[in-house]
Amino acid sequence: MRDATDIERAMGAHADAVWRACLVYLPAADAEDVFQETFLKYALHDGPFRDDAHARAWLLRVAINGCKDALRAARRRDVSLDERMERLGDRAVDVEAPSELGLREVLDAMSALGDPPRTQLYLALCEGYTAREIAGICDMPVGTVYSWISRGKRRLREVLS
Repeated sequence: MRDATDIERAMGAHADAVWRACLVYLPAADAEDVFQETFLKYALHDGPFRDDAHARAWLLRVAINGCKDALRAARRRDVSLDERMERLGDRAVDVEAPSELGLREVLDAMSALGDPPRTQLYLALCEGYTAREIAGICDMPVGTVYSWISRGKRRLREVLS
């Protein structure tokens, strides 16, 4: 198990990126669960990281995989949209809009993309990774990453216009 200072340092450096990744995939309540599980896995992970960028990539990959697992689990429960809306009620997500468009609209549009290209587009646009770095994180050829980013941007433009 990692020591407390290492965990605090990782959370201070990467919590925002992990949180944003979770919000791209899940509603805020479910994103909180995956966020916590991601840092719990980090705390329990004994393997070394080459550098801070490697730790960040590892955390994002764990978070994205956790989100995908949560989505699969939700599909297995097979709850109707009406039932889900009843459970949510009128609770609004507390997200500040960074621009006129609003973060919630952008997150909803990214969630509607499907995966791929959602992961590749998120890593490129929101986290600033290069296509080569994304290829390493997602374990796919660089050319494929470029294609998914291009398609994702095109679909995102269509949805947001």
